[in-house]
Amino acid sequence: MLSPNPRWYRPEAVPKPAIVLLVLAVALFGGWAAFHGSGVGIGLALTGIAMVAVPLAAGDRADLVPRLPGAVLVAALWSVAAIRDAGWVVFLCSAAAFLLTPLVLAPQRRFSGNLITLCFGWTEGIAESFKWAKRGRPGKDGRSGSTVRNLWVAVITAVLLLVFGALFATADSTFAKLIARLLPEVNPFEFFIRLVLAAFLFPLVLVWVYTAVAKPRFDSQRTGEHRTVSRFELAVPLGALNLLFAAFIAVQLRVYLGGKDYVMETTGLTFADYARRGFWQLCFVAVLSLAVIGIAAWLAPKREKADRWTVRILLGTLGLLSMVVIASALFRMYTYFETYGLTRMRVWVFTVEIWLAVLFALVIVCCWKLRATWLPRAVLASGGLALLGLAAVNPDALIARYNLDHEHEVDQHYLQGLSDDAVPEFAALSDADLDCLLSDPWSPKTVDDERDLMSWNLGFQRAQDFLDERDSEAANAECTYPGDWEDSDGAGVYEGSSGSDAEDGEDYWSASESTPAEATEGASFFDPSTCEAIDTAVADRMFGEGVDGSYGVEPDRGSSEAWVADTAAGSAGATTVEARLTCAYYGIGSAYMTVKLEQWATDEKAEQELNFRVVGYETSGFAIEVHGSAPEARYVAVDANADFPMFGYLYTRGNTQLEVLIAQGPVDDQAVNTAAELTGQLEDLYDEIA
Repeated sequence: MLSPNPRWYRPEAVPKPAIVLLVLAVALFGGWAAFHGSGVGIGLALTGIAMVAVPLAAGDRADLVPRLPGAVLVAALWSVAAIRDAGWVVFLCSAAAFLLTPLVLAPQRRFSGNLITLCFGWTEGIAESFKWAKRGRPGKDGRSGSTVRNLWVAVITAVLLLVFGALFATADSTFAKLIARLLPEVNPFEFFIRLVLAAFLFPLVLVWVYTAVAKPRFDSQRTGEHRTVSRFELAVPLGALNLLFAAFIAVQLRVYLGGKDYVMETTGLTFADYARRGFWQLCFVAVLSLAVIGIAAWLAPKREKADRWTVRILLGTLGLLSMVVIASALFRMYTYFETYGLTRMRVWVFTVEIWLAVLFALVIVCCWKLRATWLPRAVLASGGLALLGLAAVNPDALIARYNLDHEHEVDQHYLQGLSDDAVPEFAALSDADLDCLLSDPWSPKTVDDERDLMSWNLGFQRAQDFLDERDSEAANAECTYPGDWEDSDGAGVYEGSSGSDAEDGEDYWSASESTPAEATEGASFFDPSTCEAIDTAVADRMFGEGVDGSYGVEPDRGSSEAWVADTAAGSAGATTVEARLTCAYYGIGSAYMTVKLEQWATDEKAEQELNFRVVGYETSGFAIEVHGSAPEARYVAVDANADFPMFGYLYTRGNTQLEVLIAQGPVDDQAVNTAAELTGQLEDLYDEIA
């Protein structure tokens, strides 16, 4: 027989009479209210708050005050689900609250203890928590039956509510609707899923309650001094690293003081592209320097006064220089979204960078005091507060407001993907644009007309109030979106343009402006028959042979298309031509490939559209690599999703933009070489024919 775990074994502990019933109630409530098909909201918030409140009530009253600040922070994180509609914000805050709850109930002093707790070390107490709950059962004679009496009270209460609630519902239709929202119709499968969720929540809440009672310690029990290095062994590497940081910062100052012209002259990149290319490296430098400081502080000698001052100077300097590096990364990100606008990823990364700066400030204080017992709790608390700050600024609304207020390439599809938190910010749009934005059948704003009561949140309610205040005729709106290529009466139409080239709300390319192919410069190239001249042998080798014996690619002539249109006449009265040729191919299995060339009015317009397309890839989660430097830079976009890998290859040449898109095919160097070969052939054909 296994001996009890001393970290959790508390044979003298007996649960209070109502605690186990409260745990069961929280589990059942969470199974019913926490998650709904229409989203999460107040139900998840109430469940999370209850999961921290019940353990606090079960614990020792003497521990209530020390635990209260952390409990308030966790409750605030859970409450975000009732305030914000952005699922990504709610997920981050709820996940943080879930991880922090055991640390609030059983605080640890060392990094090791906090790390073990965060890594679900508390799950080892599940068995002991059930034994603890069992000790609260009545005896065989049934006389110590306070728990049974409480159970009878719960049953009688439920019966009374059921009987009188049914009578009130039949007497008043408004009350009946309220009851219907509280008790939605549940199909058998959903009922089973909710029971499974409740069955999962019961041991979870029970072990958290027992954690508050048992107060297990995961901190390392190692005592005495550990091995340290000499002052020389510490000073040489840290001193060299500080000098390297200082040299980099000096170069950065030269770049920022020189401005855009200096960057263009020295790197051939725009300032925004320069900022993007180095941002992630600086983020990694910041995280790595935190690890270096932590290891150095652990190994540093502290016996003599000279040792302590050496540690303070070297580690403090490294911390300050790291904060300057973070400031550089923040400036790069600021420059990038000033140029291309805000996205969720950029807001999130900006928040993490600010949190890293706070961590370095805390580390510098620790380096000065040479004590870090309070640092683990400060790190976790600062992370929770950073997430609360992110939720407080309402990031989806911030993204919509910023992108609409600044002269950026407004991606209407991206705005449609934002949560209901952003809807009130759409008041800045014209009525026609707002109707189009809300009329998309895939937009969540057109789906959630009504929600279950437990999935209600403040962001959803504000969106509904805003929509109720306006008399929208979105269902009849004729809408166009950036990047939508449509066919109208057989004529090529590019509906809408990114940027400010569309004036007075008119379509950038309209059917009335389309030009017959034979009357247009270069029109002989912009014809689907041009695709037949492309040699696809390199693509055949890339896709190889399928299991059914098929080999390489086959033309998809139904999707290969050409579009030609005139822009508005220039100052000299000359009409410029903009057009597109797309060649489509079936690959092996479900693989698919398109090769495309677009002709724009000017080189600047082609570069602008390229940047817009790159941002679109990045927003969709693609990893971006840049090969070469401007103006010959070629962008490789990769989404290595195992279920649906995607590959993009695009660049500009003069006033033309070329792009290859491969779906469910290779995403490695072979794809890069294939794309380069195919676009090269398209360039040659364009030069020869157009």
